[in-house]
Amino acid sequence: MKVKGVEIVFAMETEFNALIEQVDDFIIEYANSRQKLINVAVADLVKAGGKRLRPIVMILASKFGDYQSDKLIKIAAGLELLHMATLVHDDIIDEATMRRGELTTQKRFGKDVAVFVGDFLLTKAYNLFLEHLSRNSVLKFNKVVKLICEGEVDQYQSKFAPDLTINDYLRRIRRKTALLFAFSTYVGAYESGIRNTTLSNLYNLGLEMGMAFQIRDDILDFVGKKSKVGKAVGQDLLAGIYTLPIVYLLDSKEDSKQVKEILTKESITEDDVILISELVKDKQAFAKSQQLEERFLDRAHYHLAQLPKNEAKQHLNYILGYQVSREK
Repeated sequence: MKVKGVEIVFAMETEFNALIEQVDDFIIEYANSRQKLINVAVADLVKAGGKRLRPIVMILASKFGDYQSDKLIKIAAGLELLHMATLVHDDIIDEATMRRGELTTQKRFGKDVAVFVGDFLLTKAYNLFLEHLSRNSVLKFNKVVKLICEGEVDQYQSKFAPDLTINDYLRRIRRKTALLFAFSTYVGAYESGIRNTTLSNLYNLGLEMGMAFQIRDDILDFVGKKSKVGKAVGQDLLAGIYTLPIVYLLDSKEDSKQVKEILTKESITEDDVILISELVKDKQAFAKSQQLEERFLDRAHYHLAQLPKNEAKQHLNYILGYQVSREK
C-alpha cells in the first residue's frame, strides 16, 4: 500500500519505506471488521500517512539484540494502532477538523462513531500485545497507557489556564507523548533479549527523543505552514491548550501583559492567534523553545553514544538530526 505523506528522509530510505508498508498492510488486514464503516475509517487513518516514528524506533532498538522480524512487525503495528487510537480520541476532545491534511475521523463520521473507532483500535492493539509481548512488557504497557491518560486529563483540566509553568508543561508532555516513544524503544529492546545498561540507554533515548518531538510539534503549531503541518496553525491555542512558546511569552516582561489579556478573554479569535503567532516568531519565545528542544536532543545523543556501533545506531542518529529540521 502506498501511503500519502510518508517521507522517510533517512539513509536506506527504501528499507524504511518497505518497513512502513509492511506495518500498514498488516494493520489493514488485522483491523478488518464486519462493519464497513470501521474499515473505511481505519483505511483513512492509514492512508493519511504520518512519520511512523514509534514503530521505526522500536524496530531499530530491537536490532541491538536478537531481531525477529515477524514478531517485531506485529508489535510495531500494535504501537501504531495505539497511537492512531490516541489521535482519534484527541481529535474528539479538541474538536479538531483536520489532521495530516485530511478530515479527522470525528469530523467525517461524527463524534459517536469516532469514539467507537478509537476504542476498536485500542482493543486491536491490546490483542496484539497480549499475543506477542512478554508479561513484563504488557505490565509496562499498561502503566504507560495509565500515565498517558493522566497526562491527557491534566491537559484538559489546565485548558485556558494562563498560569502554566515550564515544569507543568514538561511533566504533561512527558506523559502524553514522550513515554510512548520510551516504551517503543524499550519494548523493541526487551523483546529482543536486551537487558541492563543497553536497555536503559535505549529507553532513555526514546524518552528524550519524545520530549524533543513534542516541543517541535508545539513550536510548529505557531510557526509552521498549514501545507506542511497538515492542519491550521494555532489550533492548540484556539482550544485553550497553552504550550511552551506561550509559557515563554508569559515570562517575558515586555509581552506578558498583552498575552495574558488575550488568554483570559472569554474566547480567543483567529486574529488573536495571528497576533500571538507573530509574537512567538519575533520574540525570544521561539529561540528559547528551540534551545530547550536542543537540550533534550543533546540528552538523546548522549544515550545514543553509549550504544554499540551498528547500522541501527546510524539510523537513530539520522532520526535525531531529522528532528531538528522537520517542518511537520
